[in-house]
Amino acid sequence: MNAYARPESGKSNARGLRLLVPRLMLAVAVAHMMVGLVSAYGHWSGIVSDGLWNTVRNDDDARMTALWFMISGIAFFGLGLLARRSVIVTGTMPAETGWILLAAGIPVSVLEPVSGGWSLIVIGALAVVMSRRDRFTTGFDRSAAQRGAETVASGAAPGNTAPSE
Repeated sequence: MNAYARPESGKSNARGLRLLVPRLMLAVAVAHMMVGLVSAYGHWSGIVSDGLWNTVRNDDDARMTALWFMISGIAFFGLGLLARRSVIVTGTMPAETGWILLAAGIPVSVLEPVSGGWSLIVIGALAVVMSRRDRFTTGFDRSAAQRGAETVASGAAPGNTAPSE
């Protein structure tokens, strides 16, 4: 099975280049959360030792930063899981995945050049390229295959438009 197998062929596209983007997203999300845990270990240990409940107040910028850094990693991991599921089910990379990553990565990289924002830009560009490749390599064939499947499902032979008795 290759990365260019069509979803209508009934074969899974779970392997190959299509899953590279979700795997990169999951790996970067885990790395992001590990960096957040290690770099803000003091804040997290304080949050846990204070009993978790109501320990991140609006006036504590350090704990707020630690919390939102971790939450953004969890959200990125979730986006990676959704992209992975979409690739497995449909065989194509949703273009929105790439645009979301670019929309997040560009401002982060401009405002904080020494950050992981560049990884979002690279992965987002890969996702956009993969989605466009999927559209151009399978778009025409998919619509033809769907018409053929609809014809077969309705019971009529392809090309036979006469009613049967």
